[in-house]
Amino acid sequence: MPLPNARKSRAWILSLSASGIFFFAGAADLARAGAPEGVGDGHRSSMDKGNSFRGVRFGSSLEEIKKSWELEALPDDAAPGDPLKLFIRNDEVKSLGTIALQEVVYYFFEGKFYAVGICTPDSRQTGTLRQALEIAYGRSPHVSPAGDSFVWEGENVSAQLNVAPGTGEGRALLFNNDLQSAYEKFFLQAAGSAAAEL
Repeated sequence: MPLPNARKSRAWILSLSASGIFFFAGAADLARAGAPEGVGDGHRSSMDKGNSFRGVRFGSSLEEIKKSWELEALPDDAAPGDPLKLFIRNDEVKSLGTIALQEVVYYFFEGKFYAVGICTPDSRQTGTLRQALEIAYGRSPHVSPAGDSFVWEGENVSAQLNVAPGTGEGRALLFNNDLQSAYEKFFLQAAGSAAAEL
């Protein structure tokens, strides 16, 4: 399957931020609830232990990260004052080990490094990413009833992988649990404000 052009890929990840983040809100509840009894061996991924991705700690300020990474802001189609901003690295390595990635997007909430969105182009790459997450977290994920969404809870960093049934493309969000809680609070307040005008 050919990779989509950068514009299509960015639109895809932006759709993740618009609709997916709300879906991920439920993932944070699962992450805070912990693994079911008897699941997992106590293994924690280095990402979870270090509360970081590619050597950069979640919660770091955008200004601090810009000192070591060349970031490009994605088009801001959000509502004015939206505290969620998305960036890509111009020098991004679009792979994790041997897994080919379509896009890697860095999410900042209120100026703090909050999450990483990772897109895979096909079912083989997505399946390998799912297996990598199982190895990293040391246990099987929570699986949605439809079987197309998988959540791994961590102490500091949790992950959710959504799989497109027709294409096998994957969208993963690796997110800091504390900042996810702050985002959920903001999201619910924004939804309540909008509902009041309906």
